[in-house]
Amino acid sequence: MQSIQDRLAQRARGKAPSPIRELVPLMKLPGMISLGGGYPNPETFVFGRVEVSFKQGSKIVLEGAELVAASQYGPSDGQPKLVQSLLDWQQKKDGVRLEANQLVVLNGSQEGLFIMPYLFLDPEDTVVVSEPDYSGALGAFGSFCKNTLTIPLDAQGLDTAALAGVLSQRRGAGERMPKFIYVVPNGHNPGGVALSLERRKELVRIAEEHDVLILEDDPYQLVRLDASQTPPTLQSMAPQRVVRLDSFSKIFTPGLRVGYASGPAEIIRQFVLFKQSSNLHTSALAQALLDKFMRTAGYEGFRAEIRKNCERYRVNRDAMVAAAREFLPEEVRFNVPTEGMFIWFELPKSCNAKRMIDADTRQELVIAVPGEAFSTRGGCQNCLRASFSMVSPEQIREGMKRLGRMVEKELARS
Repeated sequence: MQSIQDRLAQRARGKAPSPIRELVPLMKLPGMISLGGGYPNPETFVFGRVEVSFKQGSKIVLEGAELVAASQYGPSDGQPKLVQSLLDWQQKKDGVRLEANQLVVLNGSQEGLFIMPYLFLDPEDTVVVSEPDYSGALGAFGSFCKNTLTIPLDAQGLDTAALAGVLSQRRGAGERMPKFIYVVPNGHNPGGVALSLERRKELVRIAEEHDVLILEDDPYQLVRLDASQTPPTLQSMAPQRVVRLDSFSKIFTPGLRVGYASGPAEIIRQFVLFKQSSNLHTSALAQALLDKFMRTAGYEGFRAEIRKNCERYRVNRDAMVAAAREFLPEEVRFNVPTEGMFIWFELPKSCNAKRMIDADTRQELVIAVPGEAFSTRGGCQNCLRASFSMVSPEQIREGMKRLGRMVEKELARS
C-alpha cells in the first residue's frame, strides 16, 4: 500500500504543525504555569451560566470550569470529553474501535469534504464520483481539480462493475489511478438510494486491488425510514483505507456545525494540521453542548430520540411516494428511499427539468432542484430532486399535484 505521504498533494507535503497549537496539551498538565499561548483571561468571558432544555425533557447546565473550557480556545482535534464520547459512539454504532488520534472534530462534515481534496488532489489528479452526486462535494473537489471519473448510480448505489471496468482500463493504459473514491453509502443525496451489501464488499475489493483510498460520507446513516438493518460501514470493512465523515446535522441540529472525520491516524493528523492553519478548532461551546447531551441521554436514549424523529420523515416519504404515484405521469421513474430525505425523479429523456422549473414554478408555486446541479458533466437534465423533510404530508400531496401539472406541460413542450 502506497504511503500517505506519497499520496498527498504538493500543497500539503511538509506542512509543519503550529508551534503554539502543539503546546496546548502541555498547558493541561497539573501545576503547569503557562506563559505561552495568547489566550484571553477567562475573567473577561461574558457567559456566567449556560442552561439548555431539550424537547424530550432533559436539561444541561454549563458553568464554572466546564463553561470556561467551553468558552476558551481548545485543541485542534476536538475537546477531549467529546472526542471520548465520539469514540464510544463509533464503537457502539458501527462496531469500530478507534484511538483518539484517529478522530478529529469538524465544522460539520462539509469541512471534511474540503479538507480531503485539499490534502490529496493536485490539479492534474482525478477523483471518483457518482452520476448524480452531492453538489457540495462536487464543488469542494472542483476547487482543487477538474478531473472526475463519473460512475453511474442505480437502485443499488454506485455501479461497482462499471467502476471496476474503468479502473482496469486505466491501469491497462498506464494512466494514474484516482486519488480517492467518494461515496455516500446511505440515503444518497440526491439519488435517495443505498449502496447494497454486495457492492460495499466489491467496492472495498476494487479499492484494495487498485490501492485507492475511499472517502465515506455518511450523514444519513441513522435517518432510517424502515426497520431494515443498517449495513456495515465501509470503514468497518477496510479501516486502513477509508476516511469516514459523520455528521450530527441531520440527527441533532445543523446550526451547531459539528461533525467528525475518522480514519488512519496518519491521515487524521493531516486533517488536524489543516485545522491548525485554518480555523484552529471547531467551536468548543458547540462541542460541549453536544457532549453533555450525549452523556445525559446515553447511547440508547440518543438513538431512541433519532428513531422517533425518523417517524416524521417516514410519514413524509410515504406521503410523497403515494402522491407521486397518483399525480405524476407514469413515465416518471423513481426509487423508494430506505433512508435520507430525498427522492430522485427521472423524467423522460426529452424533458429538461431546469427549463420546466424556470418556465412553470412561479405559476404553480412548487419547486424542486433540477438534476444538472448534481452532475459534473452537464447531465441529468431530465431529472430532479425533491425533499420531503421540511413539509407536511398535506403540503407534499399538494406539491406533487402541482409538480404533476408542471411535468405535463414539460412533456407537451418536449
